Amino acid sequence: QSSGQFYKPSCVSSDQFNLELQFFGLTNHYKDYVTSLEKEPKSRKNAIHENPTTLIERLWNFFKDPKSSQAAKIWAIIDVFAITVAVILFIVETMPAVKRELENPNKILKSTFFVAETICVLFFTVELIGRLICCPDKIVFLKTLMNWIDFITIIPYFVQLIAEGHDSAETDQTTASSNTEAIVVLRVLRVVRVLKLARHSKGIIIVTKTLTSSVNELALLLFFWFIGVIIFGSIMYYIEYSFDNESAFSSILHSSWWAVVTMSTVGYGDMYPKSAWGKLVASVCMMFSMIIIALPVTVIVSKFTRVYAKYKDKI
Repeated sequence: QSSGQFYKPSCVSSDQFNLELQFFGLTNHYKDYVTSLEKEPKSRKNAIHENPTTLIERLWNFFKDPKSSQAAKIWAIIDVFAITVAVILFIVETMPAVKRELENPNKILKSTFFVAETICVLFFTVELIGRLICCPDKIVFLKTLMNWIDFITIIPYFVQLIAEGHDSAETDQTTASSNTEAIVVLRVLRVVRVLKLARHSKGIIIVTKTLTSSVNELALLLFFWFIGVIIFGSIMYYIEYSFDNESAFSSILHSSWWAVVTMSTVGYGDMYPKSAWGKLVASVCMMFSMIIIALPVTVIVSKFTRVYAKYKDKI
């Protein structure tokens, strides 16, 4: 029951629902049921259709649920394959040997990379447009983060295509150079494609929901971590700088970098204290970081267990 009205689950037939109302003696609420029969909660508007009757509903299930049909399963496999290929291309093209070959426009390798990239982007574009057309609620669709990630993964290709075509006809060297820098930024955005795999991974979805439900605990952790960075960075600067004017701790900002590395338990070794008091402060900093990192872990693990139990059968 919600807001004084009954909502019939889409997986339950009208006859069966009427029998349930009669069994529990709720036939007096029959009018409320009829007026709200076709009304679904907003959170369920873009859910999977249990019994699709129209072509749009079948297509929505096709794009949304790989288990809805054999064709949907094959489409999901192709989607994962396309994402993998796009990510591999993004990584391989930065290798020095491959990069030199790609800079030569007469080489076949550049054409091969371009064709593979084009096929992947066209596949992503068709999938995004298809889901946008078939989704029951366009507003909910546009508010979903994963859909914007899908959009970001395809936009750099088309913008880069236009920019490179403009550069080839550009005579002003300054403008051409600025366009090249913009293209580099767009190429970096292609790394977002790896996030598309989250759509096909139950584990990633559950972890994302766990982190979302643990925002307060994570915010508290970052707050104490930030305070520790400022405090230990400042103390270390005054101790080490007074001990050695040529020390790597030349400012509080540099010392804060040391505190970040130390409190995250990474320890690059590019900066380290040399005085006895500095080593003592570093030891306290390490102990403090372990404590503040360990405190919210139990809460996050507890929430992960609850989220996993809640969504393992739904996802």
